[in-house]
Amino acid sequence: MKKIVLTLFAIVNLSYALNLQELKNMPKCRERDFFIWRFLQQKDTTKKEAFEVSKLIFRVNSKLNSAFYKKTGFKLKQKSFVYKENKYYKKLAIKLLKQKDIYSAWLNLSDKDKVNVFNYLGRERKLLNKPIDSKLYNRLTKYSAINSFIKRAKKENLNYILKTIYNTRPTSGNKISYENLMKLGFDTIKQNKKSASYFFYAARIKAKDRFSADRANFWIYLSTNRKKYLEYVAKTHDFNIYKLIALDKMNLPYPKPLTTVGKNKNHPPFDIKDPIFWARLKQKIFSNKYNLYELAKKFNYYEATGYYTYILNKASKDKKQYFPILYTDVLKNYSKDRAAMILAIARQESRFVPASISSSFAVGLMQFMPFLVKHIAKVRKESVKLEDMFDPRISIKFANTHLNYLNKWLYNPLFVAYAYNAGIGYTRRLIRKKNLFNSGEFEPYLSLELVGNTQANIYAKKVLANYVIYKMLLKDPVKISDILDELKHPHLTDRFRKNGLD
Repeated sequence: MKKIVLTLFAIVNLSYALNLQELKNMPKCRERDFFIWRFLQQKDTTKKEAFEVSKLIFRVNSKLNSAFYKKTGFKLKQKSFVYKENKYYKKLAIKLLKQKDIYSAWLNLSDKDKVNVFNYLGRERKLLNKPIDSKLYNRLTKYSAINSFIKRAKKENLNYILKTIYNTRPTSGNKISYENLMKLGFDTIKQNKKSASYFFYAARIKAKDRFSADRANFWIYLSTNRKKYLEYVAKTHDFNIYKLIALDKMNLPYPKPLTTVGKNKNHPPFDIKDPIFWARLKQKIFSNKYNLYELAKKFNYYEATGYYTYILNKASKDKKQYFPILYTDVLKNYSKDRAAMILAIARQESRFVPASISSSFAVGLMQFMPFLVKHIAKVRKESVKLEDMFDPRISIKFANTHLNYLNKWLYNPLFVAYAYNAGIGYTRRLIRKKNLFNSGEFEPYLSLELVGNTQANIYAKKVLANYVIYKMLLKDPVKISDILDELKHPHLTDRFRKNGLD
């Protein structure tokens, strides 16, 4: 086991002025990409230096591309993923379209060619919209291309093919993805609960984490009324919305989670605001070369709680989940409800790691995008650098200002979470959809699943669960079922929906 030496972590000067050598000394990671982006924005960075620093980039994103273009007049090369068999199936699709009876010719192909050629036919796919035998369809599901097959059939409303897809029970060994199986269940549950349950059962087997498994189990319960699946969800170690809903349905109290914080009140001997320090620490955490419990001890400081609990969580393989209450010196100035929302968002956005940087360069504890930092600074009439967001207390104050704005339009924490993640414009369009958040046998749960933006969907569910837990911890409890029931009453949740009253 390697000896843990904290001094191996280089401390980065977070001032705006960076030089090429500093960047070369950093590890290859998204955090260095952020500083490369900042370097490209510096007025004194030369065109030659821009070309040289571009060789250090870990992953190209739109911000890097834009900054590089402004400095050099050239665009960065981005990796493109091309399937090796593309040309073969394109040629086969063209050949198929020359046949007099395209459908018969398609049936004569091998099963693997059938499903792949279908995906390359473009607008002519409608010529294959004819009844398909369930046995044939089950054979097609043995290939991963079936996922594109299903998506195209749904998008283009190929009704005959869809009828087979919806009425065919998934067999073992199918390559339909977890998410596609769940969506097929949601598509069919109103018409045929039994058929929907088959998709949820199949999805459960493919769940890669506890959240996904609980989601599938919860929908098995809703589609079968088999209480044991609700009990499975209620007993899960993951504090997700499905667990909380299950506990409400069973009239059971919410268990108190771990609220561990670092014990040492002194300033830690490392900079918690340094993204490169965090990048190097992550390399250690995921290297499988260290005893994570021993590593965690080095971070047992109150100010480093985010690092401490992150390592402990990974040491337990995500079975132990932490809900620390931090930065009370700032949060005491806000209501308990606002404090719960800030803690809920911080836990989801950064796991309370102040130096966090996302792949799109959202920064800090509350993960603000650069454009939003500028806007909020203007509202607050403050002069700040983007790097100031690595100070957790400044980040929290900016979050409070942003939430003040969101709460002018949105009152329900779920909708606020959508807006925090995907923007208020997206949230307005979402909640105005007539088919969402209305009455119905499976509401409001089905609407929660039909939110189109997968990232915002998962994000908002997790923030909502965090919020309910933090409300409990701050002694201002609320039931998740009550929050979800509000979604059917526009005057309780938002100002966007046309009907101001029920």
